[in-house]
Amino acid sequence: MRYKVMTILDETDNVILYDPSSINWNDFDFSNGYYKHQVSSAELVKLYLVAYAYYGDVDYEDIILLLNKIEYVWDIVPETELKLPKKDDIDNFILDNIK
Repeated sequence: MRYKVMTILDETDNVILYDPSSINWNDFDFSNGYYKHQVSSAELVKLYLVAYAYYGDVDYEDIILLLNKIEYVWDIVPETELKLPKKDDIDNFILDNIK
């Protein structure tokens, strides 16, 4: 996720590291809707598969956890329902909430 946040925010050739935990994900608003995804037993502890399926990028795995208030990927059980917002909404939220 650190790479994803950095990629979204860095508009120069300089390497700038942003701490993703500095973004208050509790303020994320699902106002533009979201997909519902039930985690299968094959996806347990492989949340990167879900991130890739919806966003075409495994770097959104940690963001999915943060937005669903899941502290550890091991806390997910089969048929856990995840809210997956649109990629543009996540990217815009990161841009709007950097410190």
